[in-house]
Formats: sequence, C-alpha cells, structure tokens
Amino acid sequence: MDDRRRHPRIPAAWPVRLQADEETLVGRSVDVSAYGVLVVTAPTAPLKVGHSYWVELVADKGNTLVALGEVRHVSGKGAGLKMTVRLPV
Repeated sequence: MDDRRRHPRIPAAWPVRLQADEETLVGRSVDVSAYGVLVVTAPTAPLKVGHSYWVELVADKGNTLVALGEVRHVSGKGAGLKMTVRLPV
C-alpha cells in the first residue's frame, strides 16, 4: 500500500478535547505527526469530514496546544485531523 503521509507518525497518548459545534468531545490521541493527529473518541458522529473544529491537546510535559483541526477521515480507529499549527513532536 502506498503511504501518502508527508510526515512520519509517532505513538502519543495525549488527552484531547474537541469542540464540535455545541458538543465537547473528550478523547485521546493514538499517534501524531508534525501536522496531524489520530484521535479516539466516542461518539464520532458529530465530526464531519471537511469541517474544522477547535482542538485542545495536552502534550508531553503538560504543554497545552489549542488550534483548529480539519477532519480528514472518520473510521472505526478514530478521527484523523489535519492541524493548522505544527504539533510538538
């Protein structure tokens, strides 16, 4: 299978909160790259592919990052987000 990723992914179990319209979703990252994150959260129904939501990540050493993330895909594994800022990887 052809890997289309621009940046390598690394495992990361960071707490994540997504503000999806009127609903706050709480989850955890599975892996991250410089501009992407795979988030496991239940439910995923409020997340729409192509829409952007505010994402709060608590990275290693308690560093908090708040930025917009665009939903690129939603699957049984979670939601893949493309971030508007570089992640601390």
